[in-house]
Amino acid sequence: MKKGLLLIALLASNQAFAHPNHDTSFVSALLHPLTGWDHLLTMLIIGVMAYQFPMKKGVILPTIFVSSFGLSAILSSGLAVGDGQLHLLNQMILVALIVLPLVHVLLTKLSFSLVTLFVGVIGVFHGVTHAVELDVSSSSVLSGLILSTVAIHAIGFFIAMFVSKKHEWILKAFTICSGIFAATLFVQSI
Repeated sequence: MKKGLLLIALLASNQAFAHPNHDTSFVSALLHPLTGWDHLLTMLIIGVMAYQFPMKKGVILPTIFVSSFGLSAILSSGLAVGDGQLHLLNQMILVALIVLPLVHVLLTKLSFSLVTLFVGVIGVFHGVTHAVELDVSSSSVLSGLILSTVAIHAIGFFIAMFVSKKHEWILKAFTICSGIFAATLFVQSI
């Protein structure tokens, strides 16, 4: 167990904040959310959570995330922030990823409004962070980011769909491990 945690810590070392390919191409923007574990895991978990609601409600979670992500990215485009402020934004994304598994585990006990609010806030942090990291004033960059985000949500949704009710614990274990991973990254980033 200790060796596994050590391996995770070594593999995770600064990976959340290491986003290569900050050019302004569609392909770079499409790949950008896949190059940071914090972004990828957050979007997968939201997709998994979306499946666990009836379809009309479930579709709202990714829609809220993508909408708040896109709108905040557009509004923060060209925003100049220092390294310290960017670091704080990335830490907020990690905090959200630490809390998101708790939301998933308690999903049936929380109000849907509270869950959607939380997902919207996470989307805002991701949108602002991406706008600072990339030039989202380019429609191709914003399109690439949004398309990738929607695809990752869909992958999470379909993974949840193929895991039977009997094995739903696998999804919760995945989200809890993601939270532990985020906590490890958060501690390293302090």
